[in-house]
Formats: sequence, C-alpha cells, structure tokens
Amino acid sequence: MHQNGKRFDDMLAESIRSLSSPENRGDPLQGSGRAADGQVSVLVGPDGRLAALNLNPRVMRMASEDLAREILTAVNAALDDLRANIPGLDPAAIPDPGRLAESLEGVHADVTRRLDEFASGIESTVRRLEER
Repeated sequence: MHQNGKRFDDMLAESIRSLSSPENRGDPLQGSGRAADGQVSVLVGPDGRLAALNLNPRVMRMASEDLAREILTAVNAALDDLRANIPGLDPAAIPDPGRLAESLEGVHADVTRRLDEFASGIESTVRRLEER
C-alpha cells in the first residue's frame, strides 16, 4: 500500500488510463504563426510537424507563388514561436502520451505478475513456518 491508501497496481493502472485518454493526446507545447494579415494561420506541434493550416478563402485568389510564400512565412513563424516556448529543449524529445501509456501497460503487467509471485512466496513461507 502507498501512504495514501492506494495500491501501487491501482495507481499505475490509473496513470495508464490517464495517458491513454483522448484529451491527453493533444500536444501541450505548440507554436503558432500567421501571415497575410492573419489570413493564413499555422499551428505546429512539439515535434515540429504541422498540426493545423487555416486559410481564409480570400487568400485563394492570390497567385500560387504568393500564397506559397505566405504559407512558408506562417510556418516559419510558428516554428520560431515553438522554439521560443521551449528554449533549449529538443521538441523530438517530448514523449508521446499514447506511446508512454503502451509502455506503461507492459510495465504494469510485469509489476503485477512479480508482485503476485512475491505475495505467493511470502504466503508459502508463512505456511511452512506455521507448520513447524
């Protein structure tokens, strides 16, 4: 038992459920950028990948070269914003909660199995001592 009365097994299972929940799959660290007077907006995740690209329908009238330049400007601004939010941190080093949950599920199963073996060993030892 942990000091707050919860079993370790229960706490680990609760952590896995929390990491697996859809609301935790969003990226906590993001960068945003705008261009073309806010008509082009971009959102990037902590891994530097584009998470959202929003274009106001009016920018579709632009020449393709101009639109491409505005999108590039917005993406670079979003990446700069991301870097400013996490100075010195490699965005690729931030763990994915889904993958972390999968990893913890394996740990959970292993810990549970080992705790069961340990408890069985203690019970067996106690029985032998009582028989003496």
